[in-house]
Amino acid sequence: MTEGTANDRGRQSNVGRSCLAFFATTNRFLKSHPIGRAVTYTTNALLICVGLAGGWAIGLQLVGNIHVVEPGVLYRSAQLNGQKLADVMAAYGIKSVINLRGKNSGSWWYDNEVEVTTAHGASHLDVRMSALRDPEDATIAQLIETMRTAPRPMLIHCQSGADRTGLAAALFERFVERRPTDIAAHQISFRYGHFPWLGSRSIAMDRTYWKLSTGGLPKTE
Repeated sequence: MTEGTANDRGRQSNVGRSCLAFFATTNRFLKSHPIGRAVTYTTNALLICVGLAGGWAIGLQLVGNIHVVEPGVLYRSAQLNGQKLADVMAAYGIKSVINLRGKNSGSWWYDNEVEVTTAHGASHLDVRMSALRDPEDATIAQLIETMRTAPRPMLIHCQSGADRTGLAAALFERFVERRPTDIAAHQISFRYGHFPWLGSRSIAMDRTYWKLSTGGLPKTE
């Protein structure tokens, strides 16, 4: 062992002990002061809530996040493949699958989805959207037109079935089925794993929905 290496390790050890001492002192302060205790309790509660939210979202994806939007008309889900997709299509008599992840020929999930959909004699339709930014007017127009004209019953999905799918389902309820604004908005909610808080960029889905609900659909040529 060289002298330099020994000195480096010694400094790292000192830094480590200093960090531990700092956190120990901070922890004692937080526990001994009312404000500190409040901060500690609030932080712990927040961490627990975030953990539970993450667990809920993961659980939904594990079971496919499959839900009825309009019986016999529109269903929603996360990405389904193979037998799971086949089972859902058979159970609900799905006539068209609307994929909000866009065309991805060559990707195993996409090719499998097209294969299963075609095998069931259903239509496969693609609309490319992002869960992290507001869709362009042309994308919204394409989405609405696709949902209005696709053979029914329809299955609409993205990757997790929470954000893009939530926006699409909400827009379908609001502008195709003419449901009240607040009722349609339920489709973009934590119930389906949508989490727009704590700086999440998926809030773009909420922003888009409320903008369109108050201002109307974009004008098309």
